[in-house]
Amino acid sequence: IFYEDELLFWAVNRSHMNETGGPVAGGYNPLAEEIWAEGLRISPVKLYEAGEPRYDVIDLLMTNFRISKQMRGDLGAQVAACGQAEQRLTALTAKYGVETIKRCQSQIIDRAQKLMRAEIGRMPDGEYHGHGMVEDNGRGSGDLEITCTLRIDGDEMYVGLDAPPMVNSYINSYPFNSTSGVYLAVLSFVDPTMPHNEGTYRPIHVDLGEAGSIVHAVEPGACSATTTTPLENITDAVRAALSQALPEWAGGGWAHVHGNSLFGIDPRHHEPYTYFAHMSHWGGGGAFWGQDGEHVVGTLAAAGGAMTGNIEVVEYQVPIHIHRYELDPESACPGRWRGGLGAAYEFTVVDHDATMTQLGDGMKYPAPSVLGAESRFNGSRVYQNCVARNADGALAALDGSEPLDQHGICTVHAGEKVLIQTPGGGGVAPTHEREVAAVAADVRNGFVSPDRARAEYAVAIDVNTFAIDEDETSALRSSAMEAAV
Repeated sequence: IFYEDELLFWAVNRSHMNETGGPVAGGYNPLAEEIWAEGLRISPVKLYEAGEPRYDVIDLLMTNFRISKQMRGDLGAQVAACGQAEQRLTALTAKYGVETIKRCQSQIIDRAQKLMRAEIGRMPDGEYHGHGMVEDNGRGSGDLEITCTLRIDGDEMYVGLDAPPMVNSYINSYPFNSTSGVYLAVLSFVDPTMPHNEGTYRPIHVDLGEAGSIVHAVEPGACSATTTTPLENITDAVRAALSQALPEWAGGGWAHVHGNSLFGIDPRHHEPYTYFAHMSHWGGGGAFWGQDGEHVVGTLAAAGGAMTGNIEVVEYQVPIHIHRYELDPESACPGRWRGGLGAAYEFTVVDHDATMTQLGDGMKYPAPSVLGAESRFNGSRVYQNCVARNADGALAALDGSEPLDQHGICTVHAGEKVLIQTPGGGGVAPTHEREVAAVAADVRNGFVSPDRARAEYAVAIDVNTFAIDEDETSALRSSAMEAAV
């Protein structure tokens, strides 16, 4: 953005697109072994020049996208957003003058740095460690551990990551993305009201280790899933380390993104569509000290800012029928403060066959819990089951495989029901410390069964009246406390 021929600002609009070209619709290719197989790569190029649109460039892009009509509209919205920023910033500069604006820019950045240094300064000096697990990529990688060594020295923070070598799939992370995962973790341990800009991150020094790892990828490593896997796993590792420094700010882990996208020809108007099924991705959020996790809050990578959309609007725009979208009981990890619930999402593709891509992480390991929260039922909380049912209700596998390949592509036939259950969030502090009244409320609301209330929370509740058996609960809690000691 120029003002009187001087470059003063940059306006940026970054957005997910439903389509980016390449061999797999929807932008995520779980079979890609290198970046060239993940869609159209666009180097810096002008869409507008001297205020006029470059239709040769725009048409080049649209020719490579399956849903060019939608993409043209989305691209226009992004351009309009940047234009709005230009109008407002030039008006602000005209009102206050160039020199005042420049001084304000510097002070905003310097103030953010000062605030972040104060936040780091209240953390105890020392070295802390954490780790996060990336699940097998389905192509023989095995589980991949990311370790974090974090050091606090006064008002400076040093974060080092160590990770296995790059793999032949879409879960490699390039440096700018990995650094964002570190920053995201740090932001959950500091004052949430501080501004986020360059100054915020000046006191945070990130070392990603030698080039060529899954957190320090180099071309041509595939990377389309990188903004969730392994970014969320990097964030888990750094949060685990920071939990040791500031246990009272510790939070349970969030469900990782693992869902699907659909592609087909809409039988209503015979045009191609893609649908990134947000409802299949969002699981429960992690608890914090003093607060339960939020239900189906969305991906950690978006810090809870993602939404699933209205079911009726989805069915209007996309040829699918959603049979149910509801909270999934007992999916949350327990604790003194429990995680948020995941969801059960069931849909049918209508009057056509669709290609479904499965992608992501989070089928094997539950969201991590902290400060003593744990459960022997954790294995049953790692969902993302994906099966199909015939019209008569009998369970049937998609394309002959059950469970569906975690990183794969299949055909969903007209009339088949696809069921996906998303995981819940992690808990905080021992389960037997949860208030009895809170456990009873969860049972009444259907979040937890009476059997699980007894087994996990040491609370006895009548299955018919939901009344608390005070004497039995007292005995169960005494036993739980003795076992914990």
